[in-house]
Amino acid sequence: MSDILKSGQTVYLESSKSPCIVQHFLGGGTQGEVYQAAVAGRSVALKWFYPHYLQQDTLLRQRLERLIKLGPPSDRFLWPLELASADGIPAFGYVMPLRGDRFKGITALMKREVEPGFRTLTTAGFELAHSFLQLHSMGLCYRDISFGNAFLDPDSGEIRICDNDNVDVNRKPGVIAGTPRFMAPEIVNGTGAPCAQSDLHSLAVLLFYLFVLHHPLEGEQEARIRCFDLPAQQRIYGSNAVFIFDPHDASNRPVKGFHDNALAFWPLYPAFFRKLFTNAFTAGIKDPQNSRVRESEWRSALVCLRDSIIYCACGKENFYDADALRASGKPSRCWSCNNELRLPYRMRIGNNIVMLRSLPGLPADNPATRASSSLIQEMGHFWINPAEG
Repeated sequence: MSDILKSGQTVYLESSKSPCIVQHFLGGGTQGEVYQAAVAGRSVALKWFYPHYLQQDTLLRQRLERLIKLGPPSDRFLWPLELASADGIPAFGYVMPLRGDRFKGITALMKREVEPGFRTLTTAGFELAHSFLQLHSMGLCYRDISFGNAFLDPDSGEIRICDNDNVDVNRKPGVIAGTPRFMAPEIVNGTGAPCAQSDLHSLAVLLFYLFVLHHPLEGEQEARIRCFDLPAQQRIYGSNAVFIFDPHDASNRPVKGFHDNALAFWPLYPAFFRKLFTNAFTAGIKDPQNSRVRESEWRSALVCLRDSIIYCACGKENFYDADALRASGKPSRCWSCNNELRLPYRMRIGNNIVMLRSLPGLPADNPATRASSSLIQEMGHFWINPAEG
């Protein structure tokens, strides 16, 4: 429940002097509380900080003023708009755009409260990678990429990123180190500080959770631990961080009965996408300055992954994997019904392949699919017959 502001209470925006009327409490955390409020009849979110938190984060006001002046990287960020304060009310706050009800937290995905399809997930992953590329291109770092800060529309994949008061100039010292499980190993070990490079590790962890519903470093080592205390966490996520699917180190494989999401979802994705995760959590851990997967790499891979989606006759989404097809000489089987997939025509654009998808449940040799393929040929693009590799 709210301890600071009450419904109907008025605070004032510091620059415009506009009244901001508190409507109702939305939620609270370690830094403060968030309310729905109204400014000139427009609904906004109002975050109000706890006085004791301001004693810890003494540069917060200065940071917020800088962010307000800079403006958001895009509309995907629920960016600070204006500071707010009022006589007789301790501390201060700021207003930002209100997150719509259609956006759900990544935690809802982990709990299977929402179950978006692969096309939605690839769109959300692309938007996350693109958004953090925009942020980093402004010379900023986020510092605290995690579950609690990213939301997606389970129907479209559109995202929103909140808690942007943590954002600061890249490599500038600050009090925010990150969220456990998402912090880069060098931060966990105490040998590094939050920066754009550590953001890349956190982004890779978030994407792994999005697609595999599991943490990339929690395998056999984690399953053997009976007391998951701070020293144990420092080993798993820091000093002895081992990717659960490391091709050269099998010491931390997922354990059946403990890590079933990882075992079930990992094989569903094409080799090129799994390779990117492997790079992120092997070379990216050993050489954080030079070998982390860049946002642009994730962005390109996620476009290719979305273009790889095909539908089984049962209606379920699957992925075309050219490497697997070349290795076995035949299409893979549907993860849901176990029938061999019937590959549709596909189009090659440079080094990329785009699947000419039919609607769910529509056979690959349906006249509509054949007509689309004929049209592509007439347009002069290169196309690949389903029978070819």
